[in-house]
Amino acid sequence: MPARTERIEETTVASIDGWKVTVGNLMAEPDAAKPGQKRGTAQIGRYDAQGQEIGLQIVGTGDTLTIAGKVWRVARVSLGAGGANGFVELTEAR
Repeated sequence: MPARTERIEETTVASIDGWKVTVGNLMAEPDAAKPGQKRGTAQIGRYDAQGQEIGLQIVGTGDTLTIAGKVWRVARVSLGAGGANGFVELTEAR
């Protein structure tokens, strides 16, 4: 069975297992693992089932975060082009 994947567009609010998840501030930032190169990053906001903010986290491809007690890997950060919204794609870690 393939891993569960969630795609969240920039400036929108998604729900993952009852938790509100927001995505914003997509940017290209220096990649510490690859000097001289940049990687896409995004600010992820997490809110529990009662709507209480868990916190904000800046993530990029390969990073992990916990949502509703499950670990998710950032599979892709797409910055968008020409004024279009970008997105973050999360894959549930196993």
